[in-house]
Amino acid sequence: TGCKMDVNFEKSLKFFLVPLRLVRTHPDIPITIKWFTQYFSCHGIFTILAIVIIYNSYINAINNDFSEACKNGILSLTYFGATLNNFIMFWHRKPMKKLLDLMEHDYEMAAGLPRDERSIFQKYAIQKTKVCKLWFVLVTVACSLFSMKAILLMIYYFAIGEPKLVHLYDLVYPDFVETRKGELSMYLVIYFLIFSYGVYGGLVYMSFLPLGPVLMLHACGHLEIAKEQIKTLFNGDSEDINKKMRDIIQKLQYTHNFVETVKECLKVFYEVTLKLSALALPVTFYALLESLKHGEFSLEFSSFILSGIAISSVPCYYSDMLLEKGEEVRLALYTCGWECEYNRRVRTTILSLLIQCSRPITVQTMFNTLCLYALTGMFQEAYTIFNLMNAVLN
Repeated sequence: TGCKMDVNFEKSLKFFLVPLRLVRTHPDIPITIKWFTQYFSCHGIFTILAIVIIYNSYINAINNDFSEACKNGILSLTYFGATLNNFIMFWHRKPMKKLLDLMEHDYEMAAGLPRDERSIFQKYAIQKTKVCKLWFVLVTVACSLFSMKAILLMIYYFAIGEPKLVHLYDLVYPDFVETRKGELSMYLVIYFLIFSYGVYGGLVYMSFLPLGPVLMLHACGHLEIAKEQIKTLFNGDSEDINKKMRDIIQKLQYTHNFVETVKECLKVFYEVTLKLSALALPVTFYALLESLKHGEFSLEFSSFILSGIAISSVPCYYSDMLLEKGEEVRLALYTCGWECEYNRRVRTTILSLLIQCSRPITVQTMFNTLCLYALTGMFQEAYTIFNLMNAVLN
């Protein structure tokens, strides 16, 4: 019973599945008039606020206020990132539904696995839960930091005898709003809308960012189970060997098809993520250094740099893990003792599997393999851009 609870699909991935349903992008939700109303009532307000923020970035840019333009630009990237996430979920609706259904089916079948295989599945289920929790903590902390900053500043001004309202972001609004920014009622409206912007953006990211690592970990679990089956392949009579061989072939084919579907769904997102990170990180880091030179510490720049590194690094790490698991399966096949097996059919089958496993099982961007080497390349590009900015602007 304990094992069944540990590998429950909905419970294990609730930090990812609940936001997916809240933002109405879960592939199981039918697209109807009601759905359109619910989705655009949230995303429409999100879009209006994004237009205000982008306009503020433009105003600051033409006024040569690089720091403020960069802050607002960072905030507007939240909108574009969330919109891209939603677009990918809609564009690949059927493949995403297939992937989630396959995962749910695997979770349901986990209790019927042999003890060792069930233990491996449970280990990876725990890792998937930890990934979802990690993103939840990061998003929650990011939203809380900006609120706490405003609240603490108001407490500080009150303590020194100069009480005033501190906005989450000091943006320029239309005249009928701008003239009333100091009123408590208008302040609460603006605070609520900006905070909601962050919460909605956080929910969208929570509904998408854990997806890639979770799918990769799921594939890693299948590969490790296949590796353990290969190690005991020749423990038994010919009938047992044939049965195990069929199971191994089915599992490897299943994993290969699973990863191919993941690759097709996420290659555009990871390509855009790495390219934008290579461009945005050096600009933000330069703006952070400039603010430090003027004795100011920018919470916005610092949090964006950390989140940008996390968004780029985590998928590369798990894709690298997937690549290593594929290599481990190939090595297990090569060293399983197949050359001593008298059954020619089994030897031929294993040789065929070795040839198939020589092709890496990994996730890709549009042009490259997603791995830590690709991440290193991204950081090198970012460093080059930073040095160029330093040379030109200083």
